Amino acid sequence: MSKKPPKTKTGKSTTGWLRRNALKAVIAAVAIVGVMLVGRLPQKDREAPAAPAPPVNVTVITVAAKEQFADTFELPAVVEPNRVVTVSAEFEGRIERIACEEGCEVTAGDLLIQLNADLIGPAVKIAKAQVDRDQIEYDRMKRLVDDDATSRRDLDDAITRLAISKAQFDEVTAREKRTRILAPLDGVLNDLLVEEGEYVQIGTPVAEIVETKVVKVVVEVPERDIVFFEVGRQAEVLVHTKDEDKWLKGSITFISELADQQTRSTRMEITVANKEGLVRSGQIVSVNLTRRVLTDVVMIPLLAVIPMEEGNAVYVVNSTEAKRQMVELGIIKGDRVQIKSGLEPGDKLIIAGHGFVAPGQKVNVSETK
Repeated sequence: MSKKPPKTKTGKSTTGWLRRNALKAVIAAVAIVGVMLVGRLPQKDREAPAAPAPPVNVTVITVAAKEQFADTFELPAVVEPNRVVTVSAEFEGRIERIACEEGCEVTAGDLLIQLNADLIGPAVKIAKAQVDRDQIEYDRMKRLVDDDATSRRDLDDAITRLAISKAQFDEVTAREKRTRILAPLDGVLNDLLVEEGEYVQIGTPVAEIVETKVVKVVVEVPERDIVFFEVGRQAEVLVHTKDEDKWLKGSITFISELADQQTRSTRMEITVANKEGLVRSGQIVSVNLTRRVLTDVVMIPLLAVIPMEEGNAVYVVNSTEAKRQMVELGIIKGDRVQIKSGLEPGDKLIIAGHGFVAPGQKVNVSETK
């Protein structure tokens, strides 16, 4: 019998390698065929076109310019008396009578205090008698001169004596009048500083009178605003009474030349008639001041303005689309703001819904007045 040749180790290794690689090759070929088949299948569009954004509901107003706009503001103020006068004695003597009580209203010329006039009374009579005597002497000398019965010098002496006696009479009469201390102005006798029976010297304060029919309203105006005001300008004062709030009209009568060193505000006084006695000294009131009156001003709701990184913007409606416009702001008055540029009368300004629109976006418009 013939013997089979023995299998070698090298032959077995080659056969195993072929089997393993053949399996991998089959798997790779199947994968390639699968990819090719999938690629030939009909495919749907993977990226559908974006649907247009739906219109946004917005509310608009028609921009209009005001013919006149008053740039006003309010400040707190304090009421002060227009005048406080301390009345002093102009003649020395004992107080004989006090004619008014504290708190009573007085008129200029009313008697406040009567001083004792026992000593000055006789002096007045003596001076009057001397005037009468010198007047008689003057008349006599004048007749003699007219008749050439005496010299002109005698008449001149008579004229001089008459003038001196009249001056002395005027002096003692004025001193007698000063025993009657009178009210120098209309107002309220706020304080009596003496009592009956007291002896006062010349210059002794005896009473204090406060003018109440006219008051001063004192307001501290910021330095940025004081440049708008001048003496004679009108102002309004809001007074809180027990029944209602009332506006009183007044005029600026004083503006200080010096500003407060700490607050940089300037004192301004407004004089107001107070015939009804609605305000009292020390009362806190509000003052309505007008900086200026502007013409052809465009004012819009402040909420319609959108702050941007650089400036401010608003949205207007151009046909049926939203359009963004940059604007320049001016003064702010309450919930409204002045537009210096960027808007024109007639523009359709979006005041509600503008936070949900973008430039060029379609909008559904609802207009309000």
